[in-house]
Amino acid sequence: MLISSLAFPDFMDTTERMHAKGPTLIQDLVPLKSLFQEVKISPNTGNQRIIDEYDGEMYARTKIESGNARRVSATKGWSKTITMKRIASEVVISWELRNLGKDQEIIRRITSLSHFCPQRFALDLTHVFTFSNATSYTDMDGETIDLTMGYTTDTALVDSTHDLTGSTDTYSTVITGTPYFSKGAFQIARERAKTQTKDNYGKIVLKNFNTVVTGNDPVTLDEVDILKKSPTDPSQINPGVINSYSGSFMHVILPRLATTATGAYDSTKEKWWFYIAANEWLGYYGIWEQANMTTPDIDSHNDDWSVGTRMSYGIGVVTGSGFLASCS
Repeated sequence: MLISSLAFPDFMDTTERMHAKGPTLIQDLVPLKSLFQEVKISPNTGNQRIIDEYDGEMYARTKIESGNARRVSATKGWSKTITMKRIASEVVISWELRNLGKDQEIIRRITSLSHFCPQRFALDLTHVFTFSNATSYTDMDGETIDLTMGYTTDTALVDSTHDLTGSTDTYSTVITGTPYFSKGAFQIARERAKTQTKDNYGKIVLKNFNTVVTGNDPVTLDEVDILKKSPTDPSQINPGVINSYSGSFMHVILPRLATTATGAYDSTKEKWWFYIAANEWLGYYGIWEQANMTTPDIDSHNDDWSVGTRMSYGIGVVTGSGFLASCS
């Protein structure tokens, strides 16, 4: 065999190590995961996780002399069930390729598997933003993906009337007017963050809105960079006016944001942007099975090798608190 120089155990060891590096080679996956909270999954504990939201009263009350302290209460918020799904890809290497082909071609085919599962995971995570104004979408496999919040009524992540469990009040995750990104639009978003972030009692809560999320539209990227990095106010002619926004927020770029469910380009979403409290808003993912490679299987009927990759995960959002969007 022409691949005799690659003893089988060493060959697979090299491939496994290449596969383990696969997720780090997906440039948008690490910053994308930082926008969500991870649910720790233990083995043999079922294919679902229920994420619960709880709120307690915020403020102490006056205590009169010799009087009893007022007892505070807590209320259960919303719950969202995250369900695991498993994804897979395979490559087939024929007898002829193994015996007549180039060693590097075999290595290329197998190590290319390291990208498949992380790429799909990145697409599915991104589509929480891409389809944030919808309650569901149909993915590339024809499956209906539920994007509703944990409410009793169907509500999208981007909606003007999010319900609360302990109050008849509501809040909005829409940046008023859905403007393109600019200094003025960012000021609107900051105002919405101040007035539309509420607990389930209807009281204003403080969340650290620290991240602007965009696609990779060049005009939008330039506008964000100008506001984030310029030492002077970009809307002023006078260079001595300080830019108070310089370095005040993080910027995460999602190159798959303006896509369809199949990953094709969708120009209607290229200007969308979001303002979120990263690690505080209630968007979650759980990993049941890290991306891994299967043991090669040899088909005795045709001598083909089949080598595959697998991954299992679930994604869900409990509420829209801490999340604002400019999309339409």
